[in-house]
Amino acid sequence: MMRDKRRYISILSSRPVAEPDRKRFESELYSAMMQQLGESEYFKANPKIAKFTGKDTFVLKVALDRYEHSIVALTFIKSISGKPIGLYTLKSSGTIRALEKRPATR
Repeated sequence: MMRDKRRYISILSSRPVAEPDRKRFESELYSAMMQQLGESEYFKANPKIAKFTGKDTFVLKVALDRYEHSIVALTFIKSISGKPIGLYTLKSSGTIRALEKRPATR
């Protein structure tokens, strides 16, 4: 059985995600992505937050064949938990290690 290929996307949030609110942020982000992608595409993309790398940055893991759909969906998310937000893609890679090696361009 072959594993699904994944892509890791480093994302900058326009507002910080506080430590106690991270679980809520995750569920709200997944809900917003489902609204943008639709149920079928959302489950094919299977987005998961792999790691929080700072107060306002995190790494999102998605299926390789739905990578571009996921980036577009993130672009259209304008609010989470009723508060305005902007989500910006910094870089992407096939592994988290490679994301950490290359410097982010902001």
